[in-house]
Amino acid sequence: MGLQLIVKADLKKIEKSLGSLASECEIFPVAEGLFGISVPERILSSLGDDVVQRKLQKLKRFDLWQGSWQESERSWLHKIVRASE
Repeated sequence: MGLQLIVKADLKKIEKSLGSLASECEIFPVAEGLFGISVPERILSSLGDDVVQRKLQKLKRFDLWQGSWQESERSWLHKIVRASE
């Protein structure tokens, strides 16, 4: 089974995050500011789930299998500032 997500971002940001993987995925508009992404099982098998997940870390995404939003990873500077608060 592949990976199905709803992403809250514009198309350019999604394509930048996925890099060359974007051409292998189905990316489609869902609503204003929301896109669906379907990553085929063959991509997850060949690259590994962890590689694909790392590419998606910078995006706020809703995992349809988990049923929850996953926040985007912030830059290392934001993590340091937040940790010191």
